[in-house]
Amino acid sequence: MPTIQLENVNLYYDKGKPSEVWALKDVNIEINKSDYVAFFGPSGCGKTTLLYLISGMEVGRLESGKVLINGRDISQFSKKELAIFRQIGVGIVFQQFNLIPSITVLDNVAFPMAFLGISQTRRREEAMKLLIRLNIQQLANRYPHELSGGQQQRVGIARALANNAPIIIADEPLGNLDSENANNVMAFLKELNEKDGRTVIMVTHEAWSLKDVKKIFYMKDGIILKVEEPKAQTEVGKSLSSYYYKGLYPQHSKKELTAKSISYLFLRGYSLDEIKRFEFFLSQRLENKIDAEVFKQVLDRPFKDGGVGLWKKKAEKIAYKTEELISNKKEIEEIYKELEQNPAVPLVEEIANIRNWLLEGYKGKITGIQKMRIDEVIGERIRKIITSENFQKCLTFPKKQFGIGLSRRMAQRIIEKLESIIDQDVNLSSAQSISDNFAAKL
Repeated sequence: MPTIQLENVNLYYDKGKPSEVWALKDVNIEINKSDYVAFFGPSGCGKTTLLYLISGMEVGRLESGKVLINGRDISQFSKKELAIFRQIGVGIVFQQFNLIPSITVLDNVAFPMAFLGISQTRRREEAMKLLIRLNIQQLANRYPHELSGGQQQRVGIARALANNAPIIIADEPLGNLDSENANNVMAFLKELNEKDGRTVIMVTHEAWSLKDVKKIFYMKDGIILKVEEPKAQTEVGKSLSSYYYKGLYPQHSKKELTAKSISYLFLRGYSLDEIKRFEFFLSQRLENKIDAEVFKQVLDRPFKDGGVGLWKKKAEKIAYKTEELISNKKEIEEIYKELEQNPAVPLVEEIANIRNWLLEGYKGKITGIQKMRIDEVIGERIRKIITSENFQKCLTFPKKQFGIGLSRRMAQRIIEKLESIIDQDVNLSSAQSISDNFAAKL
């Protein structure tokens, strides 16, 4: 008997209203015990809805069909039964971490055990064991805002394991992580599957994250288009590119598939709208409908003005790499393999490196919340969403009013450094800490 089985599932949002969305269409799937599966497809295809249905969070919206967990239809559960299933049947790892900001890391991990009536002392003992397993026991007494994205995600995984759930659900767990932490999370999900024997279900829109999965469900527009079980892990590893997109977009040309499959590698961490626009212009360049100079210009042009909104140096490097791909006329599999070995630095990591460089020499204390706010405005400035003047206001606005609270002198120093790499073709050798970390990488 499959651990998870969906039979003829249909689910709508806002049914009967002008905003009606048919999110899942006649879905039939089977997931066995100790499977490691992924739902793969573009954003908005129904992947997350499917996860939340399996976890019991969306069964109330079910229009028709059955959601069977170990042979029992959870859509027929009472509220009490459903609550118990959510507490001990599944553990969820969210993309946005979803930690409780007002309590410590230890108590965040221990929190799910409270619903099972476990004493506080025992909860904390078990939570500490999980932190030790994930090698983050030193973070036990910190608060979420004091952690990096990678640390928060590991805490999120520990929390998902708190009640020893046999099914682990990961909703785009790599989206907010830098390369190192993304690889760490992938390695741990693999360990949970292979060593612990847990059933792991992941949602992703990035082909590179499929290398460890045993079964792939291809989704588009709420439909399961295809189910694939790679014969060997090497089969997945050698073909992480347009191979996966061909099943989703059979009508696309080879160059369109190339643009689609590598866009997420070039622009990891950017918004879906930014990635889609980049994909369009990349496809235009690969098909020689625009020349190299126009391509570079649209990469650097602000998003609100019809461009992609990259900062100048990044635009130049992507343009250069694109011309390399065109001139070498390599097969897409070879291109993708090269990019996987030396991928573009994710936006979150890029911004953190910029922030560290901008704050070099600063003697004051920067709290975790300040770092998060600085990263937000750096990201908006390098993509030219905000002006230099608004960037300065954010830096100097009081912390009590959700600003960053830096002195005008420090803010001016930061602005001068940042503007030098956004709009000017400067040599970054004088800023070795930043050039080593991201300016030379793609």
